[in-house]
Amino acid sequence: MSPEDEIENELRQLKKPKELPVSTQSSFSYVPPRRGGPKEQSYFYQECEAGGHDSVFDSIYKRPTGYDQKIHRDDREHAKHQGLDIHGQEIARPLAVLSSSIYGRHLERRVDPINRNFVRMGIIALDFYRKNGISKSLEDGYGAVVPS
Repeated sequence: MSPEDEIENELRQLKKPKELPVSTQSSFSYVPPRRGGPKEQSYFYQECEAGGHDSVFDSIYKRPTGYDQKIHRDDREHAKHQGLDIHGQEIARPLAVLSSSIYGRHLERRVDPINRNFVRMGIIALDFYRKNGISKSLEDGYGAVVPS
């Protein structure tokens, strides 16, 4: 190496911010850069994704390359719940985190199975009792029907 390269390396080392060792930081202030524990210790009850992000911005926002025409604005990743599977995450957890998912937790084992054999009867009854412009006229007597 030439003396110029050595000088450049020394300058780079001086410009780098010195990171304090972990032992000097408070135990409450240290946040590890990446947690790789088992899925039982994670909030979402999922395995950690192994990804090498280039910058902190990319690791936080995870912006995909390209354009998705179904998303309203390109900077909102989960607009209209694109790419979210909240129900799948809640079912995978041993205990529900969202209070609303506790009530729908037992949908897989129903006491009364859904029966759609008589759906047509409900539709016909709805059509029969629909308001279609016929009203009762009390002047003509009891029960007389006069079109309006």
